[in-house]
Amino acid sequence: MSDKKNYYWVKKGEHTTRIGLTKEAQETLGDVKYVELPDLDSEIKQGESSGEIEAQKAVVELESPVSGKIVKVNDKLNDNPELLNGTEKDAWFFEVNN
Repeated sequence: MSDKKNYYWVKKGEHTTRIGLTKEAQETLGDVKYVELPDLDSEIKQGESSGEIEAQKAVVELESPVSGKIVKVNDKLNDNPELLNGTEKDAWFFEVNN
């Protein structure tokens, strides 16, 4: 498997930073079947597991590339984890405060 650092993209906005799944990770993991997201208002640390991704080819820990407080999660993934196989607009996990 390739280096997991390339699995996640980080997009810093004005007030929050959004974390998502890169195309490279989508190709490596295959179709995402299930995702476990961190709880809203929980504190996460960079490099620590903040959930899990179950996909066609592998199950991996969702290791956060940033530290912060979870201020938004992509609730749509609970019913539609396959959104992580899509475009950057849909393939995001959560946002932390800046």
